[in-house]
Amino acid sequence: MKKRTSIIGALLLSMVVILAFFIATVLALWFNQYFATQGATSSNSSLSDFFLNISGLELFGIFLAGTIMTSLVVRFIASNITANFEKFNKFFYDAMHEGKMIDEESLNFKEFTTLARSVNIMTQKANEAKKRLEFNEKYLQTVLDAQKNIVIVRSRGEMETANQAFCNFMNVQNIDEFKSNHSCISEFFIDGEENEYLKRSVDGISWVSYILMNPLKSHKAKILHNGKNIIFDVNARVKDVEEHYKVVLTFNNISELEEQKRAFEKASSIDALTRIANRLKFDTILEQQIEMSKRYNHSFCLILIDIDNFKQINDTHGHKVGDNILVELAMTVKNAMRKSDTFARWGGEEFAIILPQSRIKTAVNIAEKLRAKIANHTFEEDMKITCSFGVCEYKKAYDFDTLVEKTDEKLYLAKHKGKNQVQF
Repeated sequence: MKKRTSIIGALLLSMVVILAFFIATVLALWFNQYFATQGATSSNSSLSDFFLNISGLELFGIFLAGTIMTSLVVRFIASNITANFEKFNKFFYDAMHEGKMIDEESLNFKEFTTLARSVNIMTQKANEAKKRLEFNEKYLQTVLDAQKNIVIVRSRGEMETANQAFCNFMNVQNIDEFKSNHSCISEFFIDGEENEYLKRSVDGISWVSYILMNPLKSHKAKILHNGKNIIFDVNARVKDVEEHYKVVLTFNNISELEEQKRAFEKASSIDALTRIANRLKFDTILEQQIEMSKRYNHSFCLILIDIDNFKQINDTHGHKVGDNILVELAMTVKNAMRKSDTFARWGGEEFAIILPQSRIKTAVNIAEKLRAKIANHTFEEDMKITCSFGVCEYKKAYDFDTLVEKTDEKLYLAKHKGKNQVQF
């Protein structure tokens, strides 16, 4: 990997170039005057004499040349920084939306390559999680496809026939028995919240027509069966038969899959060790809280917590004890939180709390109570530990990164000033 300079290094280098240009310009003018006057007088013109006798025109020339050179160098550095920033933004967008790794070699400054390296690590982890999720979904889908599904054939807008799985589900001997009391399976549909499930009529058209007109969408139906809600994935295919078409409908029972999906979604948002919200879930909630605050002008505060001297605990007592302390601390804080607050593991020995509709005074009081509660708690191996707290109130000018950065600065200040304290 080629060695890159930092933005500060580039600016310092540009200052050196400008200074060198200025010195070279002055020396050039001096040498020109020196050789011009050498034959005309017996006295030599020194550099000090040059500065004493320099003309206004020469001063203007030096100033103009220096201004032009400075402008060119600054523009060159600024254009390079801007180009790298725009390139990084594009790479970051591709990483977040398409899972692409950032080409670190194409960025010129250390700051951008460091950011790119961090994004690549997150992207790699996200891609691995996505692959695991896709594998689970394919596995569950394979299991689902192996089951005996309900199949219904419709012709001219009416049920024509159905398979035995349908009859077993509806507890009828045959399709005629079903049709003697009902015209369509949609009579058993249960409407879901936010139009999640099919209804007999969707957007003014029949549910079958709606499925056929939206083949790329996922369609689900909920049916009450023996006192239990059964969820089906519904698909429709058209078959041309003897100058008219038949619609083949398949109902795949995905109730278990939906439960597993919800369980997986819940598990993906929970920290495996402490069983509280993880960083991904916390970031999502924080983004939502910022949007809500912007829209409704609600105040809220962010708290970052870091366990003091945690590395020493791991080194002295082992990582098992360290993990147990993380779990116990998480439960201690969680039990002291309000229901409206969001508490998460930020990473390592760091934790974070969102306090909705709270001003800085309330947040500091809560942080101070938590600090004292932790300091007074006896952990495994009869250990006492302390934590440092950084507290920041959201302001309209803040975006996600700014709020986190401001809060992290307060946490760093608490650490720097002796730990086991709250800074805001």
